[in-house]
Amino acid sequence: MHPHAACLIAVAALLATPRALAQGGSSSIAEQLFLEGKALMQEKQYELACQKLQASHDLDNTATGTLLNLALCHELVNKPATAWAELRQVEAESAGRREDRVKLAREHEAKLFPILSRIRIFVPPDVQVAGLSLRLDKGPPIAAASWGIALPIDPGKHVLEATAPGKLPRAIEFVVKDVADRQTIGIEALDDAPVDPATQSAAEREHLAALRGRRTVGFTLGGVGVVAVGVGLTFGLIAANKNKAVGRPCPNDLCQTGDDRAQAESSLSSAKTFALLSNITVGVGALLVASGVVLVLSARPSKALAPSPTATRVRILPAPIASGGALLLTGEL
Repeated sequence: MHPHAACLIAVAALLATPRALAQGGSSSIAEQLFLEGKALMQEKQYELACQKLQASHDLDNTATGTLLNLALCHELVNKPATAWAELRQVEAESAGRREDRVKLAREHEAKLFPILSRIRIFVPPDVQVAGLSLRLDKGPPIAAASWGIALPIDPGKHVLEATAPGKLPRAIEFVVKDVADRQTIGIEALDDAPVDPATQSAAEREHLAALRGRRTVGFTLGGVGVVAVGVGLTFGLIAANKNKAVGRPCPNDLCQTGDDRAQAESSLSSAKTFALLSNITVGVGALLVASGVVLVLSARPSKALAPSPTATRVRILPAPIASGGALLLTGEL
């Protein structure tokens, strides 16, 4: 049990004044939830008490006494940032009307402030695309004006999610320590999200079809080029063999007969012909392969247009709470 739990409960009970009940409706429900929350605090069931008090204040957010009890309850369940923000709100709403509440709120604010943990969200300029949204623990979007500011946050496990139109969401998990923890959470550039073919425009579909056609032509040219290079190399081998055959009838260029000379000249002519064919065929084949590679590489669609399996969506979010000029991140995972 919190060392000051009994004192907190007693003080909250003294400062919480009864509210007039309407006959049915949200006011009476809020009052009943408030009474149940107080009873649960007396029974030391603080988690359940906070839930009841939160539900009561959600129904009637003008009930400062309920908010005070809720703040003290959150302090007991180790949510100092939430409690601190709520106490600031109690102070602002009670100023000039309930100085006893103002005094209590200020006392607990002063006690909580030094132990508050904070996170700073760093978003590099090149990551700040149009529509970028950051959320913490299923809360509302964190205002861009608060990026880079040290924001109070409750201890425990949290998840920060970055989303943007046409981008895949990115989740960052982190754990905040109990007392005066300081962390900087960096946001990296988001990857492009695949586009559902059903949502593509006619122009986009035509563009993808043209890219597929270009890729097909590229593979075809590359295949023909590989075959041509193979044929050219074969011609080169034949030319080499023909060239070797030149010296057989006329060793050391000395021909014994006219027939030997004619045979040598024929072999030399054939060698030159096959060598020429080899050079031409290999050259054309290499050119076709290069052209095919260029077409294939240039036919790759962007990630935004390339159909691919639907990515699993990771949920994450932030909850800044403005209270008396303070900003708070809170929520549950």
